[in-house]
Amino acid sequence: MRKPLTLIVFLAATSAFAQSLTEKIDVSLVNVDVTVTSHGAAARGLTRDDFQVFEDGLAQPITNFFAVEPALKANRNTTVAATPDVTIADPTDERFRRKVLVIVDNRHVTMHNRDRALAALERFVDDRFTGGTYDWSIALVSDKAHLMLPLTSDKEKLHAAVAAVRRIVANPDHLSEEDLSRVATVSAFDAAEPAKNFKYGTAAGETARAMVDYATEVQIESDAAETVSAIRDAVRSFSGAPGRKIILLITGSLGLDGAMNPLDANQGSFLNGPFFVGQSNAWLNVMRDLLIHEANASNVSFYIVNSEGVGLGGASMYWIARETGGRLIPGNFVERSFDEFDRASSSFYSLAYKPAHGDDGKYHSIKVKMKRSGYQLQYRTGYSSVPVTVQLARAMGSSLAVSMQQSSIPIDIVTGASAPKDGGVLVPLHATVPAKNLQFIPTNDGSVARIDLYVSVFDDRGRMITRNHFTREAHAANGTESDGNFVETSQLLVKRGVPYRVVVAVHDQVTDAIGIKSQTVRF
Repeated sequence: MRKPLTLIVFLAATSAFAQSLTEKIDVSLVNVDVTVTSHGAAARGLTRDDFQVFEDGLAQPITNFFAVEPALKANRNTTVAATPDVTIADPTDERFRRKVLVIVDNRHVTMHNRDRALAALERFVDDRFTGGTYDWSIALVSDKAHLMLPLTSDKEKLHAAVAAVRRIVANPDHLSEEDLSRVATVSAFDAAEPAKNFKYGTAAGETARAMVDYATEVQIESDAAETVSAIRDAVRSFSGAPGRKIILLITGSLGLDGAMNPLDANQGSFLNGPFFVGQSNAWLNVMRDLLIHEANASNVSFYIVNSEGVGLGGASMYWIARETGGRLIPGNFVERSFDEFDRASSSFYSLAYKPAHGDDGKYHSIKVKMKRSGYQLQYRTGYSSVPVTVQLARAMGSSLAVSMQQSSIPIDIVTGASAPKDGGVLVPLHATVPAKNLQFIPTNDGSVARIDLYVSVFDDRGRMITRNHFTREAHAANGTESDGNFVETSQLLVKRGVPYRVVVAVHDQVTDAIGIKSQTVRF
């Protein structure tokens, strides 16, 4: 009998537990990056007073306001000078620096157009990418999101990752429309008339064409569900990370628009009748909206390059990009797509407001308006009000999390001597954090630090096996807060000879600082 991988955790060596912890002051702000254009060009020179922000229909005072402009224009005379109402932000600042995850949707592209888009990306990197305002990462989506390159500004690493993607076959299981038509033609059932005593919902009235259409629609739904799930994991890996977070998606169609129009449904068919087509399209819309909410919860914008050209892909890609503050970049000239992406994402206004409620776990709508006419706005249309701990927990469900999170707390992961157990191998895993990197708060008998610990385990295909979250307190005598280490020991029960990726994250509840690290184990 196959034993599931389990995770047994106990505290190995920490300072004594404290009785209390000083409550941290809540300074949570909601950030909204707004791209403003007028007649197709970036609108510059706007001030805080030009904008209005609404949450759930209620006006919100803008507490923070920054204008972010391309680095290449920072020294030009046309650059707007800082005033009491406008702070010109440095685009290399971690708060505004663009962090781009390029996702190649290997399910919904042809190999020719995928590689053509990748070639255009490489030319853009060589010609336009200076590394000062960008960090790039590359992932490939099939059944899961597979990280090909962690965040970097190294051009050579980017080229190597693109070359690795090219060696992977694109969409190997896709059946073309011609293939599906031949199946129906060979059966010779399309010409067959329905039974005279046909009753709605019976198989007697179904032709081979109807069955093929039904099978095609089910396959589209299945592909779309797996694609959305993989992209959702990639989005969640950004949770809690600073900067202008962007997913640059190269795809032809996410499969969220279905294959059939309800108006073209067969009125006498159960398999492809109006009810089935309507239900199928409704489910696809649910998945589309789920992806939008996930992106807005992590403050991630979608810029989508349609590598298959104008007229393909449907409306879902447009709405995903629009509702997350990004842009759909269609067209048969993919060579221009990355230049357009660079222009569209490099100039924006960063607004922030403090909501009246705390972290209530709800999804709230956002609306930004201009007091003057003649402008077009792009911004995320909502957010989830959740604490950092929840954001980090969401990120720890993705094997990409280590590459996307900013880590300021060092973590050392060491495995101990393994021992056979229950047909597998029991492996001690020690995660060590220097006490000097934690924030201690004075108490009556010393000082105390409180941290959240996360441990996730993934298999070699990126599938999460298990994850756990613990809250720990470390106590120290006055003057000894910088001494020693905080150590957490986990016992991993794994299969012999199988590689696992263990991800450990630490969150300091006082400073909100995060440390994250991964290690591959195989015994």
